[in-house]
Amino acid sequence: MFQLLLCAAILGEIALILALLLEIKLAEPVMIAVDRLKRGRGPLVVRIIAGSVLFVLVARVYGTINIIKRTTMLNPSVLMNMLQISMTGFLLFLSVILDRLHHYTREVSLLRTEMEAAQRENQTFQEEKNGRAMELKILGQEIAKLRTNIMNTETEYETKAKGAKLEKTKAYALRKQYEGLLAEIDRVQEDNQILRSQLEWVDLSYDDKTKHARKRLH
Repeated sequence: MFQLLLCAAILGEIALILALLLEIKLAEPVMIAVDRLKRGRGPLVVRIIAGSVLFVLVARVYGTINIIKRTTMLNPSVLMNMLQISMTGFLLFLSVILDRLHHYTREVSLLRTEMEAAQRENQTFQEEKNGRAMELKILGQEIAKLRTNIMNTETEYETKAKGAKLEKTKAYALRKQYEGLLAEIDRVQEDNQILRSQLEWVDLSYDDKTKHARKRLH
C-alpha cells in the first residue's frame, strides 16, 4: 500500500514537472494550484508532509541498517525497504525540483510579461517618435516657407526702398529745378522792371523834346 502511494505521488510529480517544462495547456492550472499551495496555510501543510516523508525516510534507512547489521544476507524485507527508501528519496528530490521549477517558471512568466509591456511601451514610444518626427518635418516645411516669405519680403522691401530713394532723388532734382525756375522768373521780372523803367524814361524824354520843338515853332 505504501509503495502504491509512493508510486502515485512520484507519477503525479513527474506529470506536474512535465506540464511545467513542456508548457502544455495544463501548465497554467498547475501554476495556479502550486501558487495556492504556497499561500496561507499551504506552506505549513507542505512542510508537515515533507517532514513526515523525511522522517519516514530516516526511519526506513535506520531500520534497514539495523537489519543489515543483524543479517549478513539480503532478504526480501531488506530489498523492499531499500526500494521504499529509494522511492521516498526520489519523491523528495522531485518535490524539490517541482518547487524550484515552479519558482523559475513564475519568474520567467513575470519577465515575459514585463518584456511584453516593455515592447508595447517601446512600440508606443516609436509611434510617438514617428509622429513627432512627422510634426517636426511639417514644422520644418513651414519654417522653410516662412523663411522664403521673409526673403521675398526683404527683397521687395529693398526694391521699394531703392525705388523710394530714386523717387526722392528725382523729387530733389525737381525741387532744385523749380528753385532755379523761380530764380530765373525773378531775374526776368527784374529785367522787365528795368526795361519798363527805361521805356518810361525814354517816353518822358521824347515828350519833353516834342514840347520844346513845338515851342520853338511857335
